[in-house]
Amino acid sequence: MELVNIRMLLFLGINFLCGPFTGFSQGGDLLIQQYNRGPQLDSNYSKWSFRLGPQLNRINTDLGTTTPTLTLGGLVEIEYRFSKTVGLVSGAQFTPISYSYIEADTLAKDRLKYISYPLMLRLQPTYRLSFGLGIIYQAFLNGQKELGEEEAKLTTPYAKGIFKNSIGMIGQLSYHLNARFNVFANYRWVKRTSPPTQTQTNNTIGFQLGVSYLFLKSKLRP
Repeated sequence: MELVNIRMLLFLGINFLCGPFTGFSQGGDLLIQQYNRGPQLDSNYSKWSFRLGPQLNRINTDLGTTTPTLTLGGLVEIEYRFSKTVGLVSGAQFTPISYSYIEADTLAKDRLKYISYPLMLRLQPTYRLSFGLGIIYQAFLNGQKELGEEEAKLTTPYAKGIFKNSIGMIGQLSYHLNARFNVFANYRWVKRTSPPTQTQTNNTIGFQLGVSYLFLKSKLRP
């Protein structure tokens, strides 16, 4: 059942990304093909590019009993362009995840740290706008539980094996402010089965908002 759901999400995502640009044409060409041959193939585009920047994370569990907390992370991104409009994106993200819940009538909070590795196909139909869709692998680093209020808070590190590496899907919408800076929003869904007797979960879902800066690019153009 989970495999069927993932295939359905991929199918819907591809249609969502490609649909608006395959239905309209001028002179027999798709809009995305016209843009790919357009006059704006200038120094803003290159075969290889490297970006870095901060990102805010609002990621929650799928339990329905937890409340997400905003955290600050960061990313390093590398992109290879097949053409002016299509590229493959990967890199690494430092992704702290934090959420609160009630345990034994007491406020509790989990603080977890991950390194995430996305792999996305990016489509840029216009100079300003781009879309991405792909998979993401989330590697667990460490975590701790905070129980109680600030004046009487008990912090306990989580034992090894409770939280594990997991995999899921990621979608991205980016707006390019200029040749160097762009803002982006991610939606990500990550899942891994946990033992039924375990109260903690490896399943997370949520949003990310960030800014990236182009600090290095090749001189070769797509």
